[in-house]
Amino acid sequence: MTFVGSGPGDLGLLTMNGLRALNVADLVIIDAGADAEQVALLTPAHAEVRVAGSEDDAAKILAAVERGRKVVRLHGGDYFTDADADGVLPEVLGSAGLRVGVVPGINRWSAALSFGGVAATSSFAALDATLEVPPVDEWPAAETLIMRVTGATATRLAEQAMLRYGPKGHCLSLTGVGSTGQVSELLTWGEVEDSDIDECFYIVGPGVEESRRQRYGWFEGKPLFDWRVVAPSTKDPLDPLVEELAHYGASTEIVATMSIEPPRTEQAMERAVRGLVDGRYLWLVFTSPHAVGAIAERLEEYGLDSRALSGISLAAVGRGTVEALARMGIKADLVPVVENTTGALAHEFPAYDDLIDPLNRVLVPSADVAVEPLLVGLSKLGWEVEEVTAYRTVRAAPPPAETREDIKTGNFDAVVFTSATAVRNMIGIAGKPHAATVVAAIGPATAAACEIHGLRVDVTADAPTFESLAESLARFADRRRQDQIDAGLPQTKPSQRKRRRRRKTVESTE
Repeated sequence: MTFVGSGPGDLGLLTMNGLRALNVADLVIIDAGADAEQVALLTPAHAEVRVAGSEDDAAKILAAVERGRKVVRLHGGDYFTDADADGVLPEVLGSAGLRVGVVPGINRWSAALSFGGVAATSSFAALDATLEVPPVDEWPAAETLIMRVTGATATRLAEQAMLRYGPKGHCLSLTGVGSTGQVSELLTWGEVEDSDIDECFYIVGPGVEESRRQRYGWFEGKPLFDWRVVAPSTKDPLDPLVEELAHYGASTEIVATMSIEPPRTEQAMERAVRGLVDGRYLWLVFTSPHAVGAIAERLEEYGLDSRALSGISLAAVGRGTVEALARMGIKADLVPVVENTTGALAHEFPAYDDLIDPLNRVLVPSADVAVEPLLVGLSKLGWEVEEVTAYRTVRAAPPPAETREDIKTGNFDAVVFTSATAVRNMIGIAGKPHAATVVAAIGPATAAACEIHGLRVDVTADAPTFESLAESLARFADRRRQDQIDAGLPQTKPSQRKRRRRRKTVESTE
């Protein structure tokens, strides 16, 4: 049994020890409101993710441990500085004969200082006033003081604070710590108001001075901070792109525009897999992660695994394809170096040599859409290419009505297109993005598809990679913000535009 602390607002603040515990867990119990899907990505496929909240959580944990299950209780903070002292932890720790591990996490007090960009002095203290605001004469006498309240008790805290600091004394107000919705404001105590926010921090001390915070404001200063981005996906996963955009402060919502289905008939794939096992092919070329999955699935049906591909040279196009092979314990023999496309692979593929090559056959499992540049290129090099339909791609069902409405009305700050197909499919199932939404394309061909469909392209990546696409969008956001500053305008996101009021039609009474 392991109690793991993470960090407020971001599961990425897990320590390595915390991640190791999740990687081998059979049962993970999370806080109410935590992202169960994100946690599930860090656990084994068989692991169960359950939300805490019942009175008998401790009993359930002990029962699971008795059955031999590896249990992790994941808490969004640090157990000994944030968690309820009368909760599950003391009860489980007190169980005789039970081995318990505790992995420290980032506590809320350290997070408030770090995400608020406040450099604490040598004398600092924390005051938790969420249940009751104590009289000011009971407050710690520290130079830097971090106070935690609910939004409903903020003015009561301010009334006591004014007795020590005066109504014009400054404090840093901080809400949504560590999330893309974080808001920090430098206020006087007289400006503090109540709200319906569950958790608010107020920090006083030399570190909250505006000039100093501008130097340390690393979190809210990210170029895409609090930007809401929509990313239409086709057949390839966009997880690396989501990570790159998160690095610049954006939260990304993926809209699937394509669905992967098995081929209409299985006979061709069955013959191809038998040919792989029987040594019919010298090369096997994978053009997508789905092709890898299709071959792996057929091998498993025959009771085989990746060892069945021993002696066959493997080529792969795309980082996702390379990663899919790596999950099978396989490293591709050939990956395009100059440009990771099927056309580039044909240029870098070795020519067939009848003196050293025992076979001249190449198998290309792909979608029901032919990869012509690759097939033509390999044929010119002397190879006999056999293409087999490993899966079919069909247009996905429309996203939820709320998502479609947000796309059309401009509630997303940006849309990132990674292919011309993504452009066509998203417009087909969700409609055109609003004119105020920033449009970013991964390359010239994708940008041209946007323009054909009447979209204004604001950003074209310097290189056809996820890293370049995210970086190019971040540079655009930086320039946009600087233009607003130079013009003396408030710094707003693309979605924060002034809404036009509809004119009322007045009927003539003449």
